[in-house]
Amino acid sequence: MTPPRRGRPLSVLLLTAALTSALALTAGCASGSTGTTAATPPATLAPMEPPPIGDIPRLSRVDDRILPVEAYLLSGEQFRQLDAAQGVLVTRCVRGFGLDYSAPAPTASGTTQTTHRYDPVELADVSANGYHSPDPDRGKKPGTAPSLGPDVTTVLGAGLGPDGRPAPGTAVDYRGKQLPSGGCIADAQRQLAARGGTGRDADVAVGVNYEGFERSRQDPRVLAVFRDWSRCMAERGYSYGTPADALKDPRWGATTTPSAEEVATATADVECKERVNVVGVWFTVESAYEQELIRLRQPELTAAKAGNDAMLELAKSVTTAGV
Repeated sequence: MTPPRRGRPLSVLLLTAALTSALALTAGCASGSTGTTAATPPATLAPMEPPPIGDIPRLSRVDDRILPVEAYLLSGEQFRQLDAAQGVLVTRCVRGFGLDYSAPAPTASGTTQTTHRYDPVELADVSANGYHSPDPDRGKKPGTAPSLGPDVTTVLGAGLGPDGRPAPGTAVDYRGKQLPSGGCIADAQRQLAARGGTGRDADVAVGVNYEGFERSRQDPRVLAVFRDWSRCMAERGYSYGTPADALKDPRWGATTTPSAEEVATATADVECKERVNVVGVWFTVESAYEQELIRLRQPELTAAKAGNDAMLELAKSVTTAGV
């Protein structure tokens, strides 16, 4: 199973491929940090009474399901919208200095919080990959990032440091014309955040996302279905206490490609999950925990969503206007 996603800052992924060799960006990236660390649950969670649940559906996969906390997290498509708007603003800014530049178009992500949460769950996947993650770039020809001249690199800037000020060595002007603080990338991020929002998942939402997942793994109802799964695996000759034990078997990490034994184990894992309804129970219990955590933190989550909505509305107006 895949741990929940950490808070992601407003991306400059569309720029970093070309900039990496030119300068070290501090403006942020799709998997990096802007100096604000996303919240994670404490090592020891405070006691909480297991929340009640209703009927448990039979589920073998959850890529068509939405967890309650997702209403307060930015989706892959929303990140793409923010990235697109940032690209428009950055392009305008750079061209304002008389330079020929167009920001690369961002790509969409169709995954949700639940897409890989309880993996592996698909026989077609494990029959080919075992417990290894599939390689999305397999068979593709390596691409080449567009090269940027020193003038464009200077105007794009090195972004802002953790203190919100331009990073050391950041240029303050270009050919006598003052640059925005931190360069065009940092300026675009400030513009998008002008009405609220930060371009990243709010710490309170990330906290609910993690805490609900961790609490669900310790819930008596989930532990009970794990025991059912373990018995099913034992009938097939495998000795694992939980699905995580099978997934993290150190033997699988010793090779870059799955062995026949790994594929057989992962196949049994998926079949046993379906047989005892691990995914249905786990998703239902985790959803119940999230609903309770959302109730306890509703004012903060409502404010965070309002900030995200304002930022997305601004992003829409930017992309509609275009360069």
